[in-house]
Amino acid sequence: MSGINAKFDEWFTKIEKYVTARIGSFAAFSFLLYAAGALTTITIMTHCPNQAFLIVLIPAVTGAISYYNRAFATIAFFILMIGLLLF
Repeated sequence: MSGINAKFDEWFTKIEKYVTARIGSFAAFSFLLYAAGALTTITIMTHCPNQAFLIVLIPAVTGAISYYNRAFATIAFFILMIGLLLF
């Protein structure tokens, strides 16, 4: 029985290392997305407040397209990052 417990401990240690490494990058990515959404909201509300529906429409459409098209998602992400750096 001791050998089986050691094997399970080894597996759980590997799983724990994998999950904890991924949680940090997931949290960072989530905050980056939150910042991009806040910037988009501020930009739209400042320049054209009568089109506030775009705050909901643009991310929803972009997300739906990105789900099915990886090239679009990559290009949109790089454009967003360049926009964040320039403004």
